[in-house]
Amino acid sequence: MKKLYIIISLILLVSCSKNTSKDSEVLEEKVFIEVLTDIQKSQALVNSKADTSIDIRNLRLKTYNEEVLKKHKINKEKYNKSVEYYTTDPNKFSKILEEVVKNLNKDVS
Repeated sequence: MKKLYIIISLILLVSCSKNTSKDSEVLEEKVFIEVLTDIQKSQALVNSKADTSIDIRNLRLKTYNEEVLKKHKINKEKYNKSVEYYTTDPNKFSKILEEVVKNLNKDVS
């Protein structure tokens, strides 16, 4: 969870000067929440395998994230544009992350 907050903080810092217009290459909020939830699950899965080297963990994470994008039928560019768009509004992005956490908590219980 600590890593999630670090990643979120970095994204927010980078996004402060981005364009805020939404185009067709941006995922709908509901879909974006689902994708972020699955990406966090893949991160947790990689982190649970502590017996591997950092290179193997990074490779696994890349592979798992590619599978998440395939599952949702989106490409990396669309995902990146969506991250860029939603992080331009920290309040909205914070609400999105709250939904991601709720989804993750539902899956745990």
